[in-house]
Amino acid sequence: MNIPYFRFQWLSTEKDEIIYVPVNPDEEEYVVYKEVKSREAMGYLATKPTMIITTRHESGIVNAGVFGAYTNLSPTQVGVAVGCSCHTHANILRDKKFVINIPGADIVKTISVLADNILESISEIEEAGLTIKNGISTEIPSIAECQAAVEFVFDQELPIGSHSFMIGKVTGGWIRESALDSDGKIDIFKARVFKDFKYPAPLYVLPGEVAQG
Repeated sequence: MNIPYFRFQWLSTEKDEIIYVPVNPDEEEYVVYKEVKSREAMGYLATKPTMIITTRHESGIVNAGVFGAYTNLSPTQVGVAVGCSCHTHANILRDKKFVINIPGADIVKTISVLADNILESISEIEEAGLTIKNGISTEIPSIAECQAAVEFVFDQELPIGSHSFMIGKVTGGWIRESALDSDGKIDIFKARVFKDFKYPAPLYVLPGEVAQG
């Protein structure tokens, strides 16, 4: 699936933002993205839902792996526990880059495909019927059907048993305009993000009641 658009760009003193707008506004389905090349993209990770990390194999094929959580380390850094034997780990060490994609409930059924043990010669994204979206600040692609994606350069690795805590520094990202909150961060209700609660069973929870402390 290719999303038609024209490109409109403007510059500010703080960041370079790009909006993709549909060519034909009369079409029933179209997507508008807000894209940034700055730390503002960290606001698109203002929650900790199930996520998809995209990297790239040495062949150029895009790899996608499903992960349950990340850790905010600073206003510009996150850490993710990655199995040392998985493709994601090897790809991050080689390319020094990765992208965290935040899916919405509309593509929850693709998670089992992306989480499967698929050969390097096959793209999980194509197997799941999803679409590659070019990077904003990196050559590592993201997944167009997701609600947001944040791009990172690899910073350091902390080995922990059979896993490594991979730390990345934000370089940019994008979010669907329809998933933005008034404070410029992701609205978890609009985005319909989800979280696994009986791993490895494919059961997920969606945001529900909010309790104010």
